[in-house]
Amino acid sequence: MATNTLETTVKYKKEQVVITISKDKYQELCDGYNKLRSANQMICETQDLYLSDLRNLEKLSYTMSHLGFERGEHYWSDVTIPKEQKK
Repeated sequence: MATNTLETTVKYKKEQVVITISKDKYQELCDGYNKLRSANQMICETQDLYLSDLRNLEKLSYTMSHLGFERGEHYWSDVTIPKEQKK
């Protein structure tokens, strides 16, 4: 089974999942991870959150939404790993 979303391809191979994304999207995820760590550190140190941190978290959430996850019926539903289709 393969799921295509924008520039992302997800392939299931027995016990592994292979996600193929462009280098630009991979860099976006790396940058987003660093911003997530920064926001977490800021919250821990100051018990506060900057609006720029909130914007960065929203951007990371959007970027990660293109990794082939399935969302439930509602926007607020948690995402799940798609079920493999039997051949």
